[in-house]
Amino acid sequence: MKLSPSWFLRKAENKLSQYKVALSDVVDLRKSRQLDIHEIESVCLALGPYRNLTTLTATTLFLHPNCQVLNHAGKRIYGNRQIDFLQGFSKEKLDRFLQFAIQISTTGHRGDTGGSITHSHAFDSRYQTKDLLEKAGVDTRKQKIKSLFWKESLRTSNIIRERGVDLGAIFRKDARLRFLLPIRNPMDCAVSNLKTGHVNRFPGLSKSSPTRDVVQAILDEIFWFAGLQKQFPDRFHHFFEHEISAHMLVDLARFLQLEPDETWITNALAAMKINPGYQHDPALVGF
Repeated sequence: MKLSPSWFLRKAENKLSQYKVALSDVVDLRKSRQLDIHEIESVCLALGPYRNLTTLTATTLFLHPNCQVLNHAGKRIYGNRQIDFLQGFSKEKLDRFLQFAIQISTTGHRGDTGGSITHSHAFDSRYQTKDLLEKAGVDTRKQKIKSLFWKESLRTSNIIRERGVDLGAIFRKDARLRFLLPIRNPMDCAVSNLKTGHVNRFPGLSKSSPTRDVVQAILDEIFWFAGLQKQFPDRFHHFFEHEISAHMLVDLARFLQLEPDETWITNALAAMKINPGYQHDPALVGF
C-alpha cells in the first residue's frame, strides 16, 4: 500500500508536537522546583474506567477555591523517574510530582497530553461550566492549594495492577495519597466507551468487543476498587451518579480534606448535571 504525502506530513507534525511537549516538560520540571506545596493535605487520583463521570467530578472539584486539578498527562508522568511516584515511592518523589502537576495544570491541551481541566469537553460552549467558573471567580492556579486531584483513571488503575504496586506500603509512608471512583450506570459507561473508542484502554477489548464484555470489564473495575476500599477505607472513596447531592459533596470534600464551602456546593450542584442514560437491550439489563 502506497502511503500518501499527507500521511507523512501528519506523522511529522505529530513527532514535532511530541518533541515540543517533551521540551516544555524539561523546562516545567525546572521551574516547578520553586513551588510551595507545604499546605497540600491530600493528593487524590481517579481510578476506574473512562467515561465514568471523571471529567464531571474533576470539573466540580476545580470549582473549589482550594483544589487544583490535573487533566490526563499520564504519558508525561508515568515512566519519568523524577515524578513517577508509583514506582520506587518516596515522599520526595511525590513532592516533585505535586510541583510538576501544579505547574502544568494551567496550560496544556485536550486529550492525552493533558494539563488544565479547562481544555476538556466539560468547558465547551454547550455547557454552563465556563460561566460557573467565571461566576465563582476561581483562579486557574489556586492561591491556596490544599488538595490536588489527578484525572487519569484507567491508565492509573492499569499501572497499579501491572506493576503490582504495594499501596499499603505507600500509605504507611505518606498520609496524603488517596483514590476516588465515581460510578456511572455501568451499561451507560460501556456504551460511551464503545462510542468514543476509550474501550481500547481496557486490556483485551476494542471497539468490536460485545457490549456485555465491556460491562463485565467495568464491573470488574468496580469490584477491584471495592476490595481496596474495604482494605483501606480511609484512602478510597466512591459515589454513585444517583447519589449526587449536597450531602455527597460534603462527604467528598471531607475525604479530600477540603472545607465543604456552601458557595462551592451550590456551584457544584449546578455543574453536576447528568445527561439522560441510553436505552439498553433487555438481555443486557438481565445480564
